[in-house]
Amino acid sequence: MATKRIVIVGGGAAGLALASKLGRKLGGSDVVDVCLIDKSPIHIWKPKLHEVAVGVIDQSIEGLLYRDHGLKNGYRYLRGEIEQCDPDTKTIRLAAVYSDSGELLLEPRQIEYDFLVLALGGVSNSFNTLGAEQHCIFLDSLDNANLFHQKLLDALLQLNETQEKVSIGIVGAGATGVELAAELHHVIESVKEYGYLNISKHHLDVHLIEASPKILPQLPERVSARAQAVLDKIGIRLHIGVQVKEVTRDGFITQDGDMIKASLKVWAAGVKGPKAFQNFSKLPITPRNQVEVDACMRVKGQQDIYAIGDCALLILDSGQPVPPRAQAAAQMADTLYENIVNRLQGKVEKPFVYKDYGSLVSLSRFSAVGNLMGNLRSGTFFVEGHIARLMYISLYQRHLASLYGWFSAIIYRIAQKLLKWQRPKLKLH
Repeated sequence: MATKRIVIVGGGAAGLALASKLGRKLGGSDVVDVCLIDKSPIHIWKPKLHEVAVGVIDQSIEGLLYRDHGLKNGYRYLRGEIEQCDPDTKTIRLAAVYSDSGELLLEPRQIEYDFLVLALGGVSNSFNTLGAEQHCIFLDSLDNANLFHQKLLDALLQLNETQEKVSIGIVGAGATGVELAAELHHVIESVKEYGYLNISKHHLDVHLIEASPKILPQLPERVSARAQAVLDKIGIRLHIGVQVKEVTRDGFITQDGDMIKASLKVWAAGVKGPKAFQNFSKLPITPRNQVEVDACMRVKGQQDIYAIGDCALLILDSGQPVPPRAQAAAQMADTLYENIVNRLQGKVEKPFVYKDYGSLVSLSRFSAVGNLMGNLRSGTFFVEGHIARLMYISLYQRHLASLYGWFSAIIYRIAQKLLKWQRPKLKLH
C-alpha cells in the first residue's frame, strides 16, 4: 500500500497540535508521512506574541523549533510559504526562500499530497484604512513581534537620554490590544532595574483606540468594565467609539478629524485569512480571505483538502461562524485528528462541535479578568485577579500538552521556569 502523504500548512496552534498528534500516532511508519510546512523555523503560541513584542518572554526560551520537535514527534518539517494550491494535480507550490540579506536559499517547490490541511491562521484586518499598511506594525506574526520589540528598545534608549515622552498607539481593544497596553506599562516600570534610570511611567503615553462602544467588544459587559477599570488605573488613554480614518507618520486621524499622535503604531483590529488565499482560484475563498469548509472541516467542493483555525470559515448550526479564538483552533485540531485517523481506517468522520469555555484576558502583573462557561444557574461566571491569572496560565499549559503530552509538557514548563530564574526578566537586546 502506498504511503499516505498528509501535508499540513501552517505551524500555529491548530496546525502544530494536529501534526504532533498525527505524528505520534501514525508517523515513522510506511503507512503515513506527516509533513508540517511553515515559513518560520520557530513556533510561539500566538496569544503570547504581545509578550515577545515587549520583551517579557524570550523566543530562545519559549520558542519551539519545528525540526527538533518533529524529530521527536514523528513528523517532518519543511520551511516554506504556500503561494498556490492546485486540487486537480493534488499539489501545492511553495515560494522561494531568501536569507535576511536577500540571498536565494531555495527555489520555488512543488509538494504533492494525498491529504492537505490548511492551518495558516489569521492576520489583522486593516479594513483598507489609508496608511495602515505603511505605518503600522501588525502584531500577528513572530517577525512583527520582534520588529515591534526592536523599535521599542530604540525608543527606550532615546527616552533615557532625552526624557521626551514616547507615545504608542494601538488600534483595536480586543484581547491582543488590551494585553499589549497593560504589558507596556509593566515594562516601563521595570526598565529602571536595568540601568534606564531616567525613565518612569510618566514618560509613556499608550493610546488604545477602539471603534466599538466598549473595549473587549466580544466579551460580556462585566469583563469589559473590569478590564477598563484596570487600564484606567494604570494610565492607559482609552479612545472608545473612535474609528480611525487614516494613519500617518505622526499618528492616527479619526473620522471626526482629530489627530491621536503616536511615534510607534500597532494595528491589532479585525481578523482575516492570509493574503496567499487570494491566489487560490480553485477553492471557495471569501472576501475576507477565509476558505469555506463544511461541518467536518473539509473545504467545500474538495474531498481531500481540509482547513482549520482562523483561516477557515465554518458556519455553526446557530448560523454564526466559529470565532477566531485559540480554543476554537485547538478544538478543530482535535476533531480533525480523529477524523483523519477514522478516514484512514475506513470509518465515518464526525462533524465539528464548538464548545465555548469562556475567555480570559491577562492584564500583565496588574490583574487578569474573564468569564468561564459552566453549569451554574447563569451558565457563566466572572473571574478576576489571581484565580483568573492561574486559569490563564493553565491555557498555555494545555497548549503545551497538545504538543508534548501532559508529562513532557510539565517537565518542559519546569525547565522554562528554571531558565527564566537565571536570566533577565526582560529581553533588552
